[in-house]
Amino acid sequence: MRYFKYKGPKSTESIALREEYKAFIKNEKRIIRKCERANGIGCGLSLIVSGVCGGFIIYALTCIPKPEGSAFLTIVHVLGIIILSFVAMVISIVIGVLTAAPIWNWVGKKINSRERILLKACEHLREYYGLQEPCIVTKCYDASDKKFKNHDVCIFVVGDELRITTNLKNGFFREEKDLGCHAFLRDEVTINKIEGEKFLMAELRAGETTFLLGYRAKGFIEKNFLTAENDT
Repeated sequence: MRYFKYKGPKSTESIALREEYKAFIKNEKRIIRKCERANGIGCGLSLIVSGVCGGFIIYALTCIPKPEGSAFLTIVHVLGIIILSFVAMVISIVIGVLTAAPIWNWVGKKINSRERILLKACEHLREYYGLQEPCIVTKCYDASDKKFKNHDVCIFVVGDELRITTNLKNGFFREEKDLGCHAFLRDEVTINKIEGEKFLMAELRAGETTFLLGYRAKGFIEKNFLTAENDT
């Protein structure tokens, strides 16, 4: 069982990211309106292109001469037109979506700017604490380390250690939100079900160190850390 906390230099991009974040927050409403307009343009463009392509292809199909004098060939012709019309519709939709894709990609990047900036601001912490999948984010209702009380935490496994740190999946700028990391070996911990007043909770205990967590943490820890399948 050990506790460690990042004490290295701040991210070299921290100042630039803060300024980018402030600029985004300041102009967030304008950016959202701009994205909504662009999204509408993308949808309209997709429909227009799909309609034009579909109309052209179907018109081309109607130009195929009908067979004469054979009921069998007539049936084959009709079925062929129906199948090709369906294929034409699918192709038209795909072409329309591909045409509008650059606009929608731009909208996605703009809308997700807040998350992207915050995640980048915590990249050095994720690397230092070894955050990796599988990982679960859950509530810590109480803990012997009171810094963790009423915080969302990340629980994950690195090698032969179970690690608990603050929620690094959402990202943040403020240094006080870095709570450090508790790491436990398999034979040090027990996980128990706790009957709360309103819902079930999971108690992780290692000696005098305890964490009262959301109940789904129990299944995650048992499956990914405590079972024999994870023994090396």
